Amino acid sequence: MPILSKDHIQISDQYVALQAVSPMKVVSSAMHNPGFGYFTHLMNRTVPITYDDRQPHRDLQHFLQAHDFPVDNTVAMMTAVQAKFATIRDFTYEGIHLVIMITAGLGNAVDITRAFHRAEQYHAGTINTWVLINGRLSDEALFQAMISTTEAKVKALADEGITDPTTGTQATGTSTDSLLIAATEEGDYHQYAGPITMLGKVIGYGVYETMREAIRKYKKDKEEKAL
Repeated sequence: MPILSKDHIQISDQYVALQAVSPMKVVSSAMHNPGFGYFTHLMNRTVPITYDDRQPHRDLQHFLQAHDFPVDNTVAMMTAVQAKFATIRDFTYEGIHLVIMITAGLGNAVDITRAFHRAEQYHAGTINTWVLINGRLSDEALFQAMISTTEAKVKALADEGITDPTTGTQATGTSTDSLLIAATEEGDYHQYAGPITMLGKVIGYGVYETMREAIRKYKKDKEEKAL
């Protein structure tokens, strides 16, 4: 399998997608096929901001079938962010090659430490993140990569001044964020992915830079719509 890069990710009007040559080792909080497994296809589907399907899991499965994605071999998320606003970047350092894809919708920003002050109701706005790693990762490293990614996301939100509109405090994410880490299962082996490992350092830097760019796209779009 060639080195996975951002050029392998497809953007259409309705989704961002990746088809790998061979199964990737994946852990995710995605809506479709969440958890741990081996998959060849990834999708981040765009839905209208007014989307209110009462059975979103079934709807997403039907969408995959209608667009010829293998239901059992695809990990899929949903977002109200238009696919054209997906921020996709490559990061390479000391033999480590990452691809990061982020769609950032911030209309539902939440401070998790003040979440008790919020009603349990749906609001549009989510941050979906993919971190695709050229290499072989232990199970431990996959989960550490999720932690490293989340910490970098929170730092980006802080530095961009994103607040919870209900409490006015620093937002840590949204109530519907989804995260995916995938390893190509080819190349160097990584036992760990914490912040003092080289892999963790590249993940932290890459997610931070990509997240800030995605947030700025969101802000610019909101400003233009307000004119």
